[in-house]
Amino acid sequence: MTRADVAAAAGVSSAVVSYVVNDGPRPVSPETRARVLTAIDELGYRPNRIASALRRGRSRMVGLVTESPTNPYVAELAESFGASFMERDLTLVMGFSNNSPDREAAFIRSLVDHRVDGIITATGNLRPEILESLDGVPLVAVDRVPAHEHRLAGSVALDNAHAAHLAVDHLLEHGHTIVACVGGPWQAPLTEERVAGWASAIAQSGAAVDQSLIERAEFSVQGGYAAAMALLGPMPRRHGNSAPPTALFVSSDVQAIGVLQACSELGIRVPGDLAIVSIDGTDMALRTSPTLTSVRQPLAEITDLAVDILNDAVVHAGHASRHEVLRGNLVIGRSCGCGLAR
Repeated sequence: MTRADVAAAAGVSSAVVSYVVNDGPRPVSPETRARVLTAIDELGYRPNRIASALRRGRSRMVGLVTESPTNPYVAELAESFGASFMERDLTLVMGFSNNSPDREAAFIRSLVDHRVDGIITATGNLRPEILESLDGVPLVAVDRVPAHEHRLAGSVALDNAHAAHLAVDHLLEHGHTIVACVGGPWQAPLTEERVAGWASAIAQSGAAVDQSLIERAEFSVQGGYAAAMALLGPMPRRHGNSAPPTALFVSSDVQAIGVLQACSELGIRVPGDLAIVSIDGTDMALRTSPTLTSVRQPLAEITDLAVDILNDAVVHAGHASRHEVLRGNLVIGRSCGCGLAR
């Protein structure tokens, strides 16, 4: 079926069919629009999106690069982006870096070659040379914002220090005085911000910040498991406090799943022997045993903001970059010990 077939069936010109399909540039009366839409439905007409993109100078395709979808937070983030793109009639092209800067760079180059309107990344692996190869394609970083954020079209991120402070404060309110920290990988801005939030909350409580209570690990189940074994196992790598921690701040839900596995193998009861609070607030956190107390990230707000910032950059080329920082809220589960007599 062609546009001319639709026009003949609806008794209008091909131009009017174009105005209805493209929602402009000229107005169409409600009665005429209804006839055209009925003809489109009855004939099964599908507009040629590629030809339309060539005429309008926009592909309406957006690239999304994230890390491994095995991380429940990454999976939920991608799902939320899918909903945000669909609401705006944008086509999503998604790839996973698996924490490889080279793989991420190759995928971004492929997106640029395929003339996407813009790119959103949630990896933290953006190298300066990648930004130099964008050929004018705007890029928005989400969640893990690189240090050279001024070269981006924009960014949206959680206030990581505040989220960590909120999590640790909750543990301190339970009366814990030795709170250990499972951080993320070394040098990542997100990691450093969350560790800084842990340290700030400990310092404000009047306790000394013991660096030996920090164990860094990848944002994975395996990373959380290894960190817990290092902090809590038979031969913990601790040098300061002689007493083991009674509470643990974990930088992500996916790590906390590994921590729970390690605690089960070590015979450590959660929350009876060890209280745990993490960050992300994924649906998976509600399905662990015990359920995780976690600072939930506002996913819908994050993704909607990122898509709006990217769209503004596409429509208004050369506009000033926009950077947004959002705050999460604490969702109470059973891992922190709420409701238990101490």
